[in-house]
Amino acid sequence: MTFEEALEIASGPPSTDDRFFEACTVVATAPESRAHYRVEALVSRGIGYMLRQQYADALSDLDEAVRLNPTFDRSYVNRASVYSILREDQMALSDFNRAIELNPTNPIAYAGRGQLFRRLGLIDRAIADVAMARAFDEGNPHIERLWEQLLDES
Repeated sequence: MTFEEALEIASGPPSTDDRFFEACTVVATAPESRAHYRVEALVSRGIGYMLRQQYADALSDLDEAVRLNPTFDRSYVNRASVYSILREDQMALSDFNRAIELNPTNPIAYAGRGQLFRRLGLIDRAIADVAMARAFDEGNPHIERLWEQLLDES
């Protein structure tokens, strides 16, 4: 696979497909790959691993993405999601907070932290975060569904 082909595939939606993983690996390791592309490829491959439920591999890629670019909020949001799945709540909260600090308009970070707060029984904080997510991403069906569930619980 050429670098250009790999870049096109890796830039698409994350997948569990082996070709997607190959493309992300090519982009993440190619000498001609710019730093931003490497980080994006690591994050995308990390999401793919998360979808495959290969959480150690996902964390490895996302840790490397954070190391390479500690100001890229998507790395933190996705790593927080893995930590949340693993019930490592303090790590998840720390990463959601860092993502929001880096990008205060990231609706996915607010929604993720809201889901974490909901699971922890902090419904008022969950509602506040999901309200922020709704403000930044109006009409997102995932966020709207979470909002309705929170309103039912409060």
